[in-house]
Amino acid sequence: MTASAGPADVTVDIAIIGGGAAGLATAIFTKRAAPHLRVCCLDGASRIGAKILVSGGSRCNVTNTTVTERDYWGGSPRAIRAVLRAFPAARAAAFFEEIGVALHEEEDGKLFPDSNSSRTVLDALLREAARVGVEIRTGCRVVR
Repeated sequence: MTASAGPADVTVDIAIIGGGAAGLATAIFTKRAAPHLRVCCLDGASRIGAKILVSGGSRCNVTNTTVTERDYWGGSPRAIRAVLRAFPAARAAAFFEEIGVALHEEEDGKLFPDSNSSRTVLDALLREAARVGVEIRTGCRVVR
């Protein structure tokens, strides 16, 4: 995989395109599963995590206690059910707790960081990505 990263190209074993919450988590899980591979998370923005910082009114609703295929627009309900069986909401909540984001449940079943700050979520994802050795490149455009 080659991505344009300014004056030099980047060659990696596995590239995760997009550095939002899902992209960062995917890069972390990938590097944990294959620590010998060079894993890089690429994002076109100059600063990673902008959408995380504004999500949930800047409090970042990381998941809900109950998540079903009916909570998603588009895509096959069957495929979404399979993904949710493989990575249920409880596992997502456990992942965030594991990387240092204590969560609390609100009346509507939404889980937010105890800090009520999306910065807590972004910082934890970036810290864990660095700890496991994920490379993060911003301002990148994938060209092939």
